[in-house]
Amino acid sequence: MKKSILFTCVCVFLISSTGFAKMHGGGFSGDRLPPGKWWHMPKVAESLKLTAEEKTRLDTLFLNNRKAMISLKGEMATQRLDLEVIMEKENFDEAAAMDQFTTMQDSGQKMWKQKFQFLIEVRKLLGKDRFMQLKTQFQQHGGRHKMGKGMGRPGPDGDGEMLQGKGKKKWGWGQ
Repeated sequence: MKKSILFTCVCVFLISSTGFAKMHGGGFSGDRLPPGKWWHMPKVAESLKLTAEEKTRLDTLFLNNRKAMISLKGEMATQRLDLEVIMEKENFDEAAAMDQFTTMQDSGQKMWKQKFQFLIEVRKLLGKDRFMQLKTQFQQHGGRHKMGKGMGRPGPDGDGEMLQGKGKKKWGWGQ
């Protein structure tokens, strides 16, 4: 009985924290950046007056961040599997389950720290004014920047216009 209650509590926590992270991970609230390679959107780059060197630096930062996040997500998945094995053992060890759960939480913290470190590097590169401009522009557009053909990524016409809402109303950066 205790096993099933603890297992249920762990599952509820994991599901709810995943939903919380997804719910809070999509916007730019001062601790997040717009998703994807926003510096390759022509209007964003133009608005922020990004140089070729800055774009290259952002590409390098992005690649290094992605590699680190892939590694950390793999670590988290392995730890989640280890916790599952502990929870399903015939001879349940509550201390081992709690230790493994703590280890999993530590990995989650590493992931958030990695995301924040990327944010810090972008802030250092852009400086205060351009960083605040990026934040303001992202908030003005409701945080809905979709990357796809004709939706922020330079298309055949190279304008990279953003599309908003169901009516596909066009809008751009810095207008």
